[in-house]
Amino acid sequence: MKKYITIFFILFFTYFIGESIYIEVNKDNTSSKAKRLECQKEVTVFERGYSLSDIKYAQRLIIHGDDSFSSHIEKAVYSDSTLFTHILLKQMDDIFKQILQKYIKYNEKNKSEYKLSYYIYENDKKDPGKKTKKSKIYAGYVVLEVKNMDNKSIYKVQIDFMDDMGTDIKKSMECSLKSLMTYNQ
Repeated sequence: MKKYITIFFILFFTYFIGESIYIEVNKDNTSSKAKRLECQKEVTVFERGYSLSDIKYAQRLIIHGDDSFSSHIEKAVYSDSTLFTHILLKQMDDIFKQILQKYIKYNEKNKSEYKLSYYIYENDKKDPGKKTKKSKIYAGYVVLEVKNMDNKSIYKVQIDFMDDMGTDIKKSMECSLKSLMTYNQ
């Protein structure tokens, strides 16, 4: 009987150790911080895809001419908002539309079955919730989001920009659209 108990414990511990090693080796080490594109390596980027088939469908609609989108801005609340004295949402919309046009290969305006939107967030450096120096170094970020017709997010990317006057927002917009159009995970 003692022999069987010893064999049982040896097999149990061997299984437990083997399973732990297998899980560690096959663990998904992907982070929400994206670094798959060159433009994503220059600033902090968070990217998340929720439904690859829906993302692929949205990519096809853009390629076939769907250039509809919505946008808004989020000004600093605790600090004086200065970013939007240098840039206007209308200007940013024009720039976004120009960037989007680069991905359109056909002119087949179909009824859009997804919602593409972006917004520009101004970093509120006096926000009491921001306690680290790192959270105060960027000027803001661009968030690009794609939702399906049920208003469920299928893709979202957030890309920082560093200039307080917003001169690098266009670069962040370009990277956000490139991130969407190359997403294939």
